[in-house]
Amino acid sequence: MEFPKTEVGKRIRYLRKSQGLTSEELAKLAGISQSMISQIERGQVSPSLETLWKLSHSLQVPVFSFFEMEESNIVKISRAKETKVVKRVRPNVSYELLSPSSGKQMSFFKMVVEPGEDLNAPLMYHVGEECGIMLKGSLRIEVEGEIHIINEGDSVYFDSSLPHRFMNLGEENAVSIWAMTHSF
Repeated sequence: MEFPKTEVGKRIRYLRKSQGLTSEELAKLAGISQSMISQIERGQVSPSLETLWKLSHSLQVPVFSFFEMEESNIVKISRAKETKVVKRVRPNVSYELLSPSSGKQMSFFKMVVEPGEDLNAPLMYHVGEECGIMLKGSLRIEVEGEIHIINEGDSVYFDSSLPHRFMNLGEENAVSIWAMTHSF
């Protein structure tokens, strides 16, 4: 399967223009070149995960929104066989989108964190709030320097603008369900 660079580029262009930004302004916000923005938007290059993360932070949208097409349906059903798995920033974390997030105020997803401690994992932060519940395993959650452990059945809530990261110190995949709000 090939990376959908044309669709991702169109989506980034749409989000940039809907916020009234020029490609030069977005490039400056994201810390990448204007020519890179142009190449991405025209589907000429496949952006790295780091570049997608910078763009999502600069546009204040979740990375998931780059992989969705606009839909006019008021009710959206996400079928189990049709969910989209997106890997983001860290190679041992996968996100399965359970709801549309494009242009929405909230995202709903399943997060699977493979075992292993990675103290070099980047801290994440973005506009909004998030909460999650552990279905299987446990997670070490660092939020603004404070460490919290959540186990199966536990839930957590925090302000997403605070620097945070997740680690699975167990020996099996940690599986959780998350809801995240956005500001558009």
